Amino acid sequence: MLGGCAGSQSTPIKTPVTELVLTVGSLPFPGFVVERSSPSAGYYSNRRLAGKDLSLLRELDSAGRLTGFEVDFDRAASPQQAVGPVVIESSASTYRTAKGAAAGLRLLAQQARAEGGVQISTGRLGDGGVGFTLQKQFAGTSYEAFILAWRQNNVVGGIQIEGNAATLDISYALTLADLQQRLIGAA
Repeated sequence: MLGGCAGSQSTPIKTPVTELVLTVGSLPFPGFVVERSSPSAGYYSNRRLAGKDLSLLRELDSAGRLTGFEVDFDRAASPQQAVGPVVIESSASTYRTAKGAAAGLRLLAQQARAEGGVQISTGRLGDGGVGFTLQKQFAGTSYEAFILAWRQNNVVGGIQIEGNAATLDISYALTLADLQQRLIGAA
């Protein structure tokens, strides 16, 4: 379980969101590269995050969400034969205040539940964390995703991993969340 590097910082973190996500060099698993053509990677304004959901857009604005960023990694491996994650996503969003980030974390949890996510324990993660698992069939294989998100002061960090359900477990996601949590805590 994570020991938590959560801080009781009162000064908002102002580090650019691009510096609050993992890099390919920080991944402890070999063979990953940045997925340059990923449609989900890059900056996330409130409008891009909400899409056509005007209610969500209002909630993000009300929470004081400033911006977000996601980087995606993948490795050339068959989902049927791969051990561990095949896809890793690392994200961070900044808010004006820690209270706003807590509201943003609640919104993220609501979205994961609405998409069919089943809540799981994350241990001690940040100033509050949530975790979900999703399963689906992909190319004849049971494919699983673990989604972890936590708040650290005014930042919401996130890790999502995907791979063959037979070889994927929460420990991969927790390892990555611990790395990113330390990165955010040092900002």
